[in-house]
Amino acid sequence: MRWSMNDVLLHYVFECEWHCGIGEILEIWGSIINGFTVPLKEHKLFLMRVLIPMHKPKCVAIYHKQRSYCVLQFVQKEPMLGGVVVRGILRHWPVANSQKEVLLISELEELVENVDPDQYRKLTLPLCKHFTRCMNSSNAQHCVWNNEQLVKMVSLAMEDVFRVEKNLKWHWSKSA
Repeated sequence: MRWSMNDVLLHYVFECEWHCGIGEILEIWGSIINGFTVPLKEHKLFLMRVLIPMHKPKCVAIYHKQRSYCVLQFVQKEPMLGGVVVRGILRHWPVANSQKEVLLISELEELVENVDPDQYRKLTLPLCKHFTRCMNSSNAQHCVWNNEQLVKMVSLAMEDVFRVEKNLKWHWSKSA
């Protein structure tokens, strides 16, 4: 049954981007993931090959809540997976879809609270780069800076963020 649901989700993401019942399939997966034991071993493949690419389709709002729950279950079971998930979300970040942007920011807010604190420094710079790109959207600005955990994470690695900014500002090449 899991393989059949897996095939349906993969077909949806990579081939047709249209299927009724994606949210319901993800609800079933949520209860299955909830029963996984730690360490997750081969179950991580489902996260990386199916759930993370499910951030890619345009109509992500239809199943956002269910997918977020599934992803959060993985990160709560193994907080080290938080970095993989955050980078995956950033890889599928929308260019001109503010509704999807807000959904992904809300998902990142939940994830950051469960990410292993040792990964904060590694994730802060990529997160800050994406957040500065969405500063043109007032919705995104409101979402990002109202989350205490995101602000705390950024402030912990502020030195790294500003060092990159300073290097860009004082770069020897005028085109940089």
